[in-house]
Amino acid sequence: MLTEQDLYRIEELAKDKRRVFELGMGPLGDNLYKIVRSLGIQLIQVPFPDEKGNDVDPFSALYLSSKEKGHSICYIGINTTDYWDRQLFALAHELYHHFESLDSFVLCRGLDHTSELRERRANRFAAEFLLPTERLIHEVKNKNNGGLKIETWSLTALLRFVAELHCDYRLPYKAIVRRLNEIQAIDLDTLERLFKIDARDPDGVYWVTGVNISRDVFLQLNSRTRTFGVEGENLGKLIDNFEDGLISLQELSEDLQLFGKSLEDYKLMDEMMEDGEDLSLLYEGDEGEG
Repeated sequence: MLTEQDLYRIEELAKDKRRVFELGMGPLGDNLYKIVRSLGIQLIQVPFPDEKGNDVDPFSALYLSSKEKGHSICYIGINTTDYWDRQLFALAHELYHHFESLDSFVLCRGLDHTSELRERRANRFAAEFLLPTERLIHEVKNKNNGGLKIETWSLTALLRFVAELHCDYRLPYKAIVRRLNEIQAIDLDTLERLFKIDARDPDGVYWVTGVNISRDVFLQLNSRTRTFGVEGENLGKLIDNFEDGLISLQELSEDLQLFGKSLEDYKLMDEMMEDGEDLSLLYEGDEGEG
């Protein structure tokens, strides 16, 4: 369990980071990706189905920080087999590990069920960062004539409110329900009743509610994007690392190949030839093949 000190520290950290990035208290939307870029973190997106090929997540995300010749290089890896709202949550979760700066490598296998204290803190930070407590209280009171308790609302009214928050703040369904319980807007019985609803069921009441609120946003949040690769800007940083002497030409070639790119795509082979670079290292081990 998180202590009151943990909760206070995490809430203040989320507030501080929102101030630093001039985010205010409103929805972040795609600003999460902008934050990652501004921090110089390399974002890697790879779909990882389980060994049988099913869309069951072997892990949600990872954070890696390493030093090469005195320079720090940080990576966040996101499993894009997951739903997009959970990818956003995982990205905010990994940002906590970046701000925490305690370990060089953190593998997050699941965001819903974890007993590890550090992971619980990261989950709470993600929820607080995406939907700040004071903003959520404002949203509830604005809908409830100034009152905080909404557990007496009808089920359809509760689901409609959760779906509105879902579409506006991009937080997964269960995370929003937990947040409502954390601010004591709903009791444990109501939380458990809402948890029993399958929010991903296309024939379910919550799905119909969400689609009618904001069809395009809701469907995107509930899609498995299966994106593969890194942003063009981050691929450019791989080249910068080579030009700064942080990685070798062979390492650059291998890293680009991971994302379906090559030296030729960036006209680097031509430049190396003009500069008289020895490219033989790229073909070590190829002798005798073909």
